[in-house]
Amino acid sequence: MKTPAPSVLLLHGAPRELGRQQGRAGRSQIHANIAVLLGDFITGIKAARMEEISTWQKRLRTFCFDHWPWMQEEIHGIAEGAGIEPELAELLSFRAWQYEVYHAGACSSFALPGADGHILTGGTLDDPRFLYTIAQVQPTSGLRYLSFPIAGTVWANRGMNEAGLALGISSLISPGVEFELDQLVPVDLVFRDMLQFCSTVAEVETRCRQFKFFCNLIAVDASGVVFSSSNYCGNFTSHPLTNGHACLTNHPVGEADAALRQRGYTGPDASGYSLERLEQITIWMDAHHGSASVKEAIAFLGAIPQVGRVNNPNTAFATIAQPQTDPHILWVAQQPVTPTAFHAFDVRTGKRVVNE
Repeated sequence: MKTPAPSVLLLHGAPRELGRQQGRAGRSQIHANIAVLLGDFITGIKAARMEEISTWQKRLRTFCFDHWPWMQEEIHGIAEGAGIEPELAELLSFRAWQYEVYHAGACSSFALPGADGHILTGGTLDDPRFLYTIAQVQPTSGLRYLSFPIAGTVWANRGMNEAGLALGISSLISPGVEFELDQLVPVDLVFRDMLQFCSTVAEVETRCRQFKFFCNLIAVDASGVVFSSSNYCGNFTSHPLTNGHACLTNHPVGEADAALRQRGYTGPDASGYSLERLEQITIWMDAHHGSASVKEAIAFLGAIPQVGRVNNPNTAFATIAQPQTDPHILWVAQQPVTPTAFHAFDVRTGKRVVNE
């Protein structure tokens, strides 16, 4: 049996209208997400922390709206469309439910030279599928793109834009590290900025220098340049490519490991199988160096979901792209991810490619 092709939410227009369209289309899902993610704020369970969290929210509101003025309008549009208070819409986009725990699910990202040396990139987003939507956004300012926001947010994460820039994100989970909450910016908002306004890897690296966030990142642009980095609250390590390969799961590697150990990092969380997934991808890349194709990546990412594997029971989406040869095509599979679940989408329109 085949996994159904995912539905893509098409959003277009000025920021307020982008928000209204999402709010109206995803009203029920957004209300459900509020219950799951922000229920403690509504019921008063977190009442003892509300003054502290309110101060944190006000700082983010000032910072984000100063740097991305369009964001306030879009968040308010979501609130209008979904029939919720603007403050709740802000709390969703600012990732308030993970206050003091600044990471998301366990994801995997890779890039390697395929046929003719052209770069193939892909990976997974591992988190509860029911929280997310697939959005193709056509803003009045910036680039069109396709990504996977939690419904009710102005987020982006893993995805690709019309310039052929493909992004892969993996949470940088760092047990023992003290987070500077008065400095951090939600990584999902930085990725939105990258997908909407960056065309090249060089521009992505500029964002890594500009904003303070936590994540492992792999970016590939239409010229075939690959950028791999671990970003940790104002600092980042740019990882050299090994045999032309880049691969990151959820733990720091190389100089990033050393830097974070100085800040209290105690080593990878064994429950996330980050080391095991990194090894699986590395073995696959070594076996397919210089020959990797979309078909072979589909077979790899579509293997039977198993705990501890790249494709696992928590894998919500998998993506594949070849920015040099197909700068507008993103292959997407939704849970359950199988070889027959992948479909090609044009990131400029959000439409499935007929001759995929």
